[in-house]
Amino acid sequence: MTGEPGLTGEPGLTGEPDVTAEVRQILAGLTGDSRPLDAPMETPLLRDGIGLDSLGGTLLLTEIKHRYSIDVADEDLNLDSLASIGTLAAYISARLLPKRPR
Repeated sequence: MTGEPGLTGEPGLTGEPDVTAEVRQILAGLTGDSRPLDAPMETPLLRDGIGLDSLGGTLLLTEIKHRYSIDVADEDLNLDSLASIGTLAAYISARLLPKRPR
């Protein structure tokens, strides 16, 4: 864990959204399983981790684009950001930071 607000599973003091918790909620909704809510940050999203298949991955990308206006597939050609819960939350958080008013 990085200790940065929004990446640790704890809300930030600046009022920024808790991206990790939101990602966990999305994953729980997609899988119909509550395990993503408490899974370690390094839990893989695909196969033996959370268990997303290609359709689940597509639905996840669609939800992220809808919720955060981030097109992961266009921005991350290797989809490295989909490696785990933590990498996805960090990727989204990094893309949201420049959009925040200062």
